[in-house]
Amino acid sequence: MLIRKIDADVLIIGGGMAGCGAAYEARKWGKNLKIIIAEKANIDRSGAVAMGLSAINTYLGMRWNENTPEDYVRYVRGDLMGIVREDLVYDIGRHVDSSVHLFEEWGLPIIKSQESGRYLREGRWQVLIHGESYKPIVAEAAKKAATEVINRVMITHLLKDTLDQDRVVGAVGFDVRDGSMYVFRSRVTILAAGGATHIFRPRSVGEGGEEHGTLPGAVDLRTLWQLRPEQKWFRWR
Repeated sequence: MLIRKIDADVLIIGGGMAGCGAAYEARKWGKNLKIIIAEKANIDRSGAVAMGLSAINTYLGMRWNENTPEDYVRYVRGDLMGIVREDLVYDIGRHVDSSVHLFEEWGLPIIKSQESGRYLREGRWQVLIHGESYKPIVAEAAKKAATEVINRVMITHLLKDTLDQDRVVGAVGFDVRDGSMYVFRSRVTILAAGGATHIFRPRSVGEGGEEHGTLPGAVDLRTLWQLRPEQKWFRWR
Protein backbone atom coordinates (compact mmCIF):
# COMPACT_ATOMS: atom_id res chain seq x y z
CA MET A 1 0.00 0.00 0.00
CA LEU A 2 1.21 3.48 -0.87
CA ILE A 3 1.53 5.65 2.25
CA ARG A 4 1.72 9.42 1.92
CA LYS A 5 2.99 11.42 4.90
CA ILE A 6 2.15 15.12 5.19
CA ASP A 7 3.10 17.60 7.93
CA ALA A 8 1.07 20.75 8.59
CA ASP A 9 0.70 23.54 11.06
CA VAL A 10 -3.08 23.35 10.69
CA LEU A 11 -4.97 20.30 9.42
CA ILE A 12 -8.62 20.94 8.56
CA ILE A 13 -10.74 17.82 8.20
CA GLY A 14 -13.64 18.59 5.90
CA GLY A 15 -13.99 21.07 3.07
CA GLY A 16 -17.58 22.19 3.51
CA MET A 17 -18.58 25.66 4.65
CA ALA A 18 -17.07 25.19 8.11
CA GLY A 19 -13.80 23.86 6.73
CA CYS A 20 -13.57 26.67 4.18
CA GLY A 21 -14.23 29.20 6.91
CA ALA A 22 -11.59 27.64 9.13
CA ALA A 23 -9.00 27.85 6.34
CA TYR A 24 -9.80 31.50 5.66
CA GLU A 25 -9.59 32.44 9.34
CA ALA A 26 -6.42 30.41 9.91
CA ARG A 27 -4.69 32.25 7.05
CA LYS A 28 -5.97 35.60 8.28
CA TRP A 29 -4.33 35.10 11.66
CA GLY A 30 -1.34 33.04 10.52
CA LYS A 31 0.24 34.36 7.34
CA ASN A 32 3.08 31.82 7.31
CA LEU A 33 1.20 28.71 8.42
CA LYS A 34 1.10 25.52 6.39
CA ILE A 35 -2.63 24.87 6.15
CA ILE A 36 -3.94 21.60 4.73
CA ILE A 37 -7.59 20.79 3.97
CA ALA A 38 -8.51 17.11 3.65
CA GLU A 39 -11.88 16.60 1.94
CA LYS A 40 -13.54 13.26 1.16
CA ALA A 41 -15.22 14.60 -2.00
CA ASN A 42 -14.21 17.72 -3.93
CA ILE A 43 -14.13 21.04 -2.13
CA ASP A 44 -15.87 22.86 -4.99
CA ARG A 45 -19.10 20.91 -4.51
CA SER A 46 -18.94 19.35 -1.06
CA GLY A 47 -20.94 19.88 2.10
CA ALA A 48 -24.48 20.91 2.94
CA VAL A 49 -24.63 23.74 0.37
CA ALA A 50 -22.97 21.79 -2.44
CA MET A 51 -25.82 22.37 -4.89
CA GLY A 52 -26.43 25.95 -3.81
CA LEU A 53 -29.09 27.77 -1.84
CA SER A 54 -31.75 30.37 -2.60
CA ALA A 55 -31.21 32.28 0.65
CA ILE A 56 -28.79 32.86 3.50
CA ASN A 57 -30.64 31.85 6.62
CA THR A 58 -29.44 34.56 8.99
CA TYR A 59 -28.53 38.17 8.30
CA LEU A 60 -29.13 40.78 10.98
CA GLY A 61 -28.79 43.90 8.84
CA MET A 62 -27.01 45.90 11.52
CA ARG A 63 -25.74 48.39 8.94
CA TRP A 64 -29.36 49.40 8.42
CA ASN A 65 -30.44 49.01 12.08
CA GLU A 66 -32.80 46.18 11.14
CA ASN A 67 -31.84 43.80 13.96
CA THR A 68 -29.33 43.56 16.79
CA PRO A 69 -27.42 40.63 18.30
CA GLU A 70 -29.79 40.90 21.27
CA ASP A 71 -32.74 40.40 18.92
CA TYR A 72 -31.05 37.32 17.52
CA VAL A 73 -30.46 35.87 21.00
CA ARG A 74 -34.14 36.35 21.85
CA TYR A 75 -35.16 34.61 18.61
CA VAL A 76 -32.88 31.61 19.16
CA ARG A 77 -33.82 31.34 22.84
CA GLY A 78 -37.50 31.20 21.93
CA ASP A 79 -36.98 28.79 19.05
CA LEU A 80 -35.03 26.38 21.26
CA MET A 81 -37.28 26.70 24.30
CA GLY A 82 -34.60 28.36 26.41
CA ILE A 83 -32.02 25.58 26.12
CA VAL A 84 -29.24 27.72 24.72
CA ARG A 85 -25.81 29.17 25.43
CA GLU A 86 -26.71 32.81 25.00
CA ASP A 87 -23.08 33.98 24.98
CA LEU A 88 -22.26 31.79 21.98
CA VAL A 89 -25.41 32.78 20.13
CA TYR A 90 -24.63 36.45 20.76
CA ASP A 91 -21.13 35.94 19.36
CA ILE A 92 -22.58 34.41 16.20
CA GLY A 93 -25.02 37.29 15.89
CA ARG A 94 -22.39 40.00 16.12
CA HIS A 95 -20.22 38.38 13.44
CA VAL A 96 -22.68 36.93 10.94
CA ASP A 97 -23.25 40.13 8.93
CA SER A 98 -19.54 40.52 8.22
CA SER A 99 -19.46 36.96 6.86
CA VAL A 100 -22.30 37.74 4.45
CA HIS A 101 -20.47 40.89 3.33
CA LEU A 102 -17.39 38.77 2.63
CA PHE A 103 -19.41 36.40 0.48
CA GLU A 104 -20.68 39.34 -1.54
CA GLU A 105 -17.13 40.67 -1.96
CA TRP A 106 -16.06 37.25 -3.25
CA GLY A 107 -18.76 37.36 -5.91
CA LEU A 108 -21.94 35.90 -4.41
CA PRO A 109 -24.94 37.68 -6.00
CA ILE A 110 -27.24 38.89 -3.21
CA ILE A 111 -30.64 40.12 -4.36
CA LYS A 112 -31.37 43.74 -3.43
CA SER A 113 -34.49 45.87 -3.29
CA GLN A 114 -34.61 48.33 -6.19
CA GLU A 115 -36.29 50.91 -3.95
CA SER A 116 -34.10 50.82 -0.82
CA GLY A 117 -30.91 49.16 -2.06
CA ARG A 118 -31.01 46.84 0.93
CA TYR A 119 -30.78 43.06 0.74
CA LEU A 120 -34.14 41.58 -0.18
CA ARG A 121 -35.53 39.48 2.65
CA GLU A 122 -37.81 36.51 3.04
CA GLY A 123 -39.11 36.82 6.57
CA ARG A 124 -37.19 38.59 9.29
CA TRP A 125 -33.84 36.79 9.09
CA GLN A 126 -33.24 35.41 5.60
CA VAL A 127 -31.78 37.30 2.64
CA LEU A 128 -32.31 36.05 -0.91
CA ILE A 129 -29.36 35.14 -3.11
CA HIS A 130 -28.59 33.69 -6.53
CA GLY A 131 -26.86 30.81 -4.81
CA GLU A 132 -26.13 28.28 -7.56
CA SER A 133 -22.41 29.02 -7.19
CA TYR A 134 -22.45 29.67 -3.43
CA LYS A 135 -20.11 26.79 -2.55
CA PRO A 136 -17.63 27.21 -5.44
CA ILE A 137 -17.27 30.89 -4.53
CA VAL A 138 -16.50 30.11 -0.90
CA ALA A 139 -14.30 27.17 -1.90
CA GLU A 140 -12.21 29.45 -4.10
CA ALA A 141 -11.46 31.68 -1.11
CA ALA A 142 -10.49 28.61 0.92
CA LYS A 143 -8.20 27.33 -1.84
CA LYS A 144 -6.43 30.68 -1.91
CA ALA A 145 -6.04 30.56 1.87
CA ALA A 146 -4.88 26.96 2.18
CA THR A 147 -1.40 25.77 1.36
CA GLU A 148 -2.92 22.65 -0.19
CA VAL A 149 -6.36 21.11 -0.61
CA ILE A 150 -6.35 17.33 -0.80
CA ASN A 151 -9.58 16.04 -2.30
CA ARG A 152 -10.92 12.47 -2.25
CA VAL A 153 -9.39 11.57 1.11
CA MET A 154 -11.65 10.10 3.79
CA ILE A 155 -10.28 10.66 7.29
CA THR A 156 -10.97 7.66 9.52
CA HIS A 157 -8.96 8.19 12.71
CA LEU A 158 -7.41 11.00 14.72
CA LEU A 159 -3.87 10.54 16.02
CA LYS A 160 -3.17 11.11 19.72
CA ASP A 161 -0.01 12.32 21.39
CA THR A 162 1.61 9.29 23.05
CA LEU A 163 2.44 11.42 26.11
CA ASP A 164 -0.91 13.22 26.29
CA GLN A 165 -3.97 11.30 25.16
CA ASP A 166 -6.10 14.44 25.29
CA ARG A 167 -4.03 16.06 22.54
CA VAL A 168 -4.68 15.36 18.86
CA VAL A 169 -1.56 15.55 16.69
CA GLY A 170 -2.89 14.52 13.29
CA ALA A 171 -5.11 12.10 11.42
CA VAL A 172 -5.14 9.07 9.17
CA GLY A 173 -7.24 8.60 6.05
CA PHE A 174 -7.53 6.87 2.71
CA ASP A 175 -7.87 8.00 -0.88
CA VAL A 176 -11.38 6.99 -1.96
CA ARG A 177 -10.23 6.37 -5.53
CA ASP A 178 -6.99 4.39 -5.25
CA GLY A 179 -6.99 3.28 -1.60
CA SER A 180 -3.64 4.85 -0.75
CA MET A 181 -3.13 5.83 2.87
CA TYR A 182 -2.55 9.37 4.15
CA VAL A 183 -0.86 10.11 7.47
CA PHE A 184 -1.12 13.73 8.57
CA ARG A 185 0.91 15.22 11.41
CA SER A 186 -0.26 18.62 12.60
CA ARG A 187 0.21 21.14 15.36
CA VAL A 188 -3.51 21.97 15.25
CA THR A 189 -6.32 19.76 13.94
CA ILE A 190 -9.76 21.22 13.18
CA LEU A 191 -12.60 18.75 12.77
CA ALA A 192 -15.16 20.28 10.40
CA ALA A 193 -16.55 17.05 9.04
CA GLY A 194 -20.19 17.73 8.40
CA GLY A 195 -23.55 18.85 9.65
CA ALA A 196 -23.51 16.48 12.62
CA THR A 197 -26.65 14.50 11.81
CA HIS A 198 -27.07 11.81 14.48
CA ILE A 199 -24.20 13.18 16.55
CA PHE A 200 -25.92 15.62 18.90
CA ARG A 201 -28.25 14.71 21.72
CA PRO A 202 -31.54 16.16 20.41
CA ARG A 203 -34.29 18.00 22.26
CA SER A 204 -36.89 15.69 20.70
CA VAL A 205 -37.33 11.95 21.29
CA GLY A 206 -36.01 9.41 18.82
CA GLU A 207 -33.92 11.83 16.76
CA GLY A 208 -30.16 11.30 16.69
CA GLY A 209 -28.57 8.24 18.18
CA GLU A 210 -24.98 9.21 18.91
CA GLU A 211 -23.49 11.51 21.51
CA HIS A 212 -19.89 11.71 20.34
CA GLY A 213 -18.01 12.76 17.23
CA THR A 214 -17.95 10.39 14.31
CA LEU A 215 -14.16 9.97 14.56
CA PRO A 216 -12.49 8.05 17.39
CA GLY A 217 -11.00 10.63 19.72
CA ALA A 218 -13.41 13.43 18.81
CA VAL A 219 -14.73 15.66 21.58
CA ASP A 220 -18.08 15.16 23.23
CA LEU A 221 -20.56 17.25 21.23
CA ARG A 222 -23.78 16.76 23.17
CA THR A 223 -23.85 20.32 24.56
CA LEU A 224 -23.50 21.99 21.16
CA TRP A 225 -26.88 21.00 19.72
CA GLN A 226 -28.38 24.42 20.28
CA LEU A 227 -26.41 26.00 17.43
CA ARG A 228 -27.24 23.48 14.71
CA PRO A 229 -30.42 25.12 13.35
CA GLU A 230 -28.61 28.32 12.50
CA GLN A 231 -26.55 26.74 9.68
CA LYS A 232 -24.10 29.62 9.67
CA TRP A 233 -20.44 30.19 8.97
CA PHE A 234 -19.44 30.50 12.61
CA ARG A 235 -21.49 27.68 14.00
CA TRP A 236 -19.86 24.97 16.09
CA ARG A 237 -19.92 21.60 14.41
